[in-house]
Amino acid sequence: MLEQVYLLEHETKWARVLKIMIRHDLFRALGNKNFVLACVFGFIALAHGLADYEPGISARVAHLPPFYINAYDAFVWAHNGIIGIIAPLIVTLPFADSLALDRSSGYLRFILLRTSRRNYLLSKMFACALAGGLSITLPFVVMYGYTSLTLPRGLPSPEQSRIVSDARSLGPFGALYREAPDVYIWSLLGLIFIFGMIYAIFGLSLSALTENRYVILSTPFLMCNILHFILSVLGLPQWSPGVAFVPHWIDNVGWIHIISSLSLVLLASLVLIGRMFRSLRSHA
Repeated sequence: MLEQVYLLEHETKWARVLKIMIRHDLFRALGNKNFVLACVFGFIALAHGLADYEPGISARVAHLPPFYINAYDAFVWAHNGIIGIIAPLIVTLPFADSLALDRSSGYLRFILLRTSRRNYLLSKMFACALAGGLSITLPFVVMYGYTSLTLPRGLPSPEQSRIVSDARSLGPFGALYREAPDVYIWSLLGLIFIFGMIYAIFGLSLSALTENRYVILSTPFLMCNILHFILSVLGLPQWSPGVAFVPHWIDNVGWIHIISSLSLVLLASLVLIGRMFRSLRSHA
């Protein structure tokens, strides 16, 4: 009985400390200038995509088919632009280099005298994942609100659409686009958020290999784009890491491509984080 009471008190204390650490790390992750910078990069990239969607068309809108310009096509068009190239960089900017900075500044040794390695890494992973997911998703949510308020909310016939809108061209949930376009957009937003979380954690996990913050921030970006080029040359573009962020980039992308890509990145991240957990003994 006494043992059970002790375990309960210990678990309660552990949970309380972890909660405090998560709140502290979230404040650091979401309240720093790099989070704002990441969002700004996202806004600029999406603004570029929207500008490409409707250059000079508004003056001729009366002569175009109904819904030729619309909120949904505009979203997909912008999503298919430069944002797909720089997304892995955006999601690492807010907090992926935080562990390397903690180590180089001496803060890591200080904090590990007051809490466990498990608490430290769990808190760091949660804050990093949330910051990465939000930094890439918030610009899309704002863009979706903007296009919904300023452009017609309807779809033209497939023959008159400016994008290829058949199901096989729009990813594994492409059938939703013509039947329930808002559901399709929110499905994309969910996938974008998951991509942001996983690649932010991947960036964080690279601290197990290097203390150079520039290597940590740039590696996910370089990996995605180099692999995309190689797989495209090999005739396997559906297996590119980028399709997990833009599933309508290439025809015939299925769940197997998206889940495999994200799972491999997450698995690699967890392996590196396990290595990091063991290496933190020397700092405790």
